[in-house]
Amino acid sequence: MGVRVLGVERGSALALLVGALPLSLLPAYVLLGLAAALGKRLLAAAAALLVTAHLLVIAPALGAEDLTPGAREAPALRVVTANVYVLNPSPERAGRALRALRPDVLVVPELDADGLAGLRASGLLDDLSHSAVALGERAESVGLFSRFPLRDVTSLPGAGRLLPRATISVGGVDVRLVTGHPLPPVLGWESLWRRSLADLAEEVAGLELPAVVAGDLNADRDHAPFRRLLDVGLRDAHDARGRGLARTWPASRPVLHLDHVLVRDRAGVHIEVVDVSEEPVPGSDHLAVVADLRLVVS
Repeated sequence: MGVRVLGVERGSALALLVGALPLSLLPAYVLLGLAAALGKRLLAAAAALLVTAHLLVIAPALGAEDLTPGAREAPALRVVTANVYVLNPSPERAGRALRALRPDVLVVPELDADGLAGLRASGLLDDLSHSAVALGERAESVGLFSRFPLRDVTSLPGAGRLLPRATISVGGVDVRLVTGHPLPPVLGWESLWRRSLADLAEEVAGLELPAVVAGDLNADRDHAPFRRLLDVGLRDAHDARGRGLARTWPASRPVLHLDHVLVRDRAGVHIEVVDVSEEPVPGSDHLAVVADLRLVVS
C-alpha cells in the first residue's frame, strides 16, 4: 500500500503487484471482521488501517459523475477498444462479436495481417469503412477503424508498433482520436513502459481538440505513470461512471484493468460518459471496453 500511495513502484514485480492492488487488499476486510469478532485489538487495528487506506485509494474510482443536463440528446459516439490477441485462433469470430457491439470507433491492439483479414471477413469493416492501420516492426500493431471519415491521420512509433492518430467530426464537433499500447512492465520493458505513458501524457497535454485515448494501456490508476496521464486532464470512462474497480485482463478471471477509454474536454466541448461496459471477445485474453460518449458543446 505504501508503494502505491507514494508512487514509487520500481521493478516489474512491484509494477505488476500494484496493478492488482484493489483485489489483493480485499482480504483485509475479512481479517478486520474476524479480528473484531475474536477481540484481537492489535490485529483489528492493523486491519482497520489497511481498510481505511484502501478506501481512500479507491474512492476516486467509485463516485460517478453527474450527467450534464441534455447530455443524452448531444451527438453520440460509441468507442470500443478490443485487444483481439495476436494468437487469436478465430479473428473472424472476434470480428462478428465486435460488429454486434455497433462501434462508431474501434481501436484494436495486437492486430496482425491474419487478424485484419479475419475482421474483414466478419463484415465488421463494412460498417467501419474508414481506417488507419500500419504494421510496424513487430508482427502486430494497432488498428483504428471508424464510421466517420478520418482526417489528419498520423502514426507514431511506439515499442516497434505504429500507433495511429486521427481526427473525426461527430455532429459538427471535431475530436482527436489517440490510440495506445505500451509494452507491459515486465522484466526488461519497465522503462519503456514508463516512457510510453509519459510520452502519451505529453502528447495529449499539447492537443487543442477534445480527445479520446483508447487502447490496451497495460496500466491502471494504481500505477503512478497512469495517474500522471490522468493529470493532464484525461478522465477514465470507468471512473466517470463509478466503475473504477472493473477489470479487463485476463478475460476468464480478470484481475487487472489494462484496457481503457479516456476522454479529455477542450475547446468548449465536454465529453460526457453516459455508459461503459466490458464485453467478451472470442479467442482473446482481454475483455473489450465499450464506452458510450456524448459531445456536449457549451
